[in-house]
Amino acid sequence: MYSSILKSFAAAATKFAAAALLAAFACALALAQDGAASKGRLRLDSLERLAPKSDESVHIEIDGVLMKFAASLLSDKEPDERNVKEIIAGLKGVYVRSYKSKTGSQFTDADLAPLREQLRAQGWSRIVDVKSRDETDDNAEIYLATEGERVDGMAIITFEPKELIVINIVGSIDPGKLRQLEGNLGIPRIHVEHKKQK
Repeated sequence: MYSSILKSFAAAATKFAAAALLAAFACALALAQDGAASKGRLRLDSLERLAPKSDESVHIEIDGVLMKFAASLLSDKEPDERNVKEIIAGLKGVYVRSYKSKTGSQFTDADLAPLREQLRAQGWSRIVDVKSRDETDDNAEIYLATEGERVDGMAIITFEPKELIVINIVGSIDPGKLRQLEGNLGIPRIHVEHKKQK
């Protein structure tokens, strides 16, 4: 009787140990992948404090399985969708924060200070910097995270006193094809236009 109980206990313990080992391996793999994906990834938590003073806010995070699922929804038959599908094949994640204030609060450079501090780190380079003297126009900045000749990520910031958009794309992407992603994966359409000074 006791021997059968001991055998059952031993079998259960063996299964538990195997499951624990498998779980530990999965966690280690996930951490390794997370570390690899961290290149080009920005911490956007400093922007969360802007949500309470915004009339509209958008928070989008697409990575891992969701990225593969998003790609599966795109058609190979439609040329535009096929192009987008090819572009996102090299991506690991897309993260968007958007805040809009219709009345009252305004966004300032100080709101972006923690983010810009990250973008001064080694590997990040600013490739576009548009500053407007007219407060009704957008200011725009585009940064690339590179290692050698490989692009690991991109950051896009557009802001004006009443609207702020931050997009962080992680993975390999051709900056020239960025416009094809607008309107997909939660990436808003970005048009930086400047009015002629009177």
